Parts: sequence; structure tokens; C-alpha cells
Amino acid sequence: MSNVTWQQLTSSLNMAELGASASECHGIICGLICGGINVENGSWLGAFNDLMNDGIALPVDLKKDLAQVFSNSCNEFSADDYQLKLLLSDDEQPLSDRAVSLAQWSESFMAGFAIGNESGQAISKEVKETLADLSQISQIDTQITDDEESQQSFEEIIEYVRMSALFCFAEMGKKIEPEKKDSKLH
Repeated sequence: MSNVTWQQLTSSLNMAELGASASECHGIICGLICGGINVENGSWLGAFNDLMNDGIALPVDLKKDLAQVFSNSCNEFSADDYQLKLLLSDDEQPLSDRAVSLAQWSESFMAGFAIGNESGQAISKEVKETLADLSQISQIDTQITDDEESQQSFEEIIEYVRMSALFCFAEMGKKIEPEKKDSKLH
């Protein structure tokens, strides 16, 4: 299973003329998963379409990329090794662009989380505090000086956001069962 990169998803979004960034799309998808949406019945795509494209069907190529992002994200959340990777603009981009990407991801995560909690499951005080932190991060000053200290601080914020998403999933998400391999010898 290959990962869809930020550049690949950006290209697909541009071709589909969907006015959203790859980071926003990944944030929505992660929020849906962490909010507790049923990950096995395909309902995420309808919720995604409603949020990102006014319910209009997406082009086939974009839908395939998004399905791959969804599948990869589900697997990353369900794995026991905490290897969730946020789909943000590349490290080669200016820090201000990366800050915009993180702000978009955080804001979209919260929207997806709200929709993903389709069952109306009670949200714990800790998750509410985590979402409040993400709300603050979504308002990050994107005019950041591109120096080593700012880079290091930014990396710490990314790690906090990543761990916050994992925490939300642990509290509210529905873990998928890993694919079982046939143990029979032929």
C-alpha cells in the first residue's frame, strides 16, 4: 500500500478544481476517523463530500487518492507504533507556508471531528481541552522567521498536534481490525 504524498494530493485537487489544500483534506479525514465515524462502511466519503465539495461527487482519480489517504490514515491510527504522519507541505517549503499548512490541517481536523462524532458520543474534558488547543494552533501566526529556533519550535508544535490526534483517536475513534493473513501453507 503506497502513501499518497502531499504533492500528489495537491496535484489531484488542482486537477479536480477543488478549492482545498492537501492538508485540509487530510485534516478532515483524520478528524472524521478520530471523531468515531464508522470506518468500515464508507460513510466517511459522503461526510467528506458534504464538508469539502457541497455534496457534489468527486472525480474518480481524486476519489482514489482520498480513499488511499483514508485507508493509510486508518491503519496509522490503528497501529500500535504511533506512526501517524500529518500530510503537510514539504520541509523544503518556507516555514511560513508550512505554518499555513499546519493551521489548515488543525482547523479541518476539528471540523471532521465534529462530523465524525455521528453517534453523539460524549466528549471527555481532556478531549475538549485537546480540541481547544488545536483551535489555538489553527490560529498560528504564519509570518514566522525562518531560523533554526523557529524551525525547532514549529517541529515541536507539529509533534503536539500529531500526538493530540492520536489521543483523540484513542478516546473516541473506532479501531479497525488489521487484515488477517492466511496462516495455511500451500
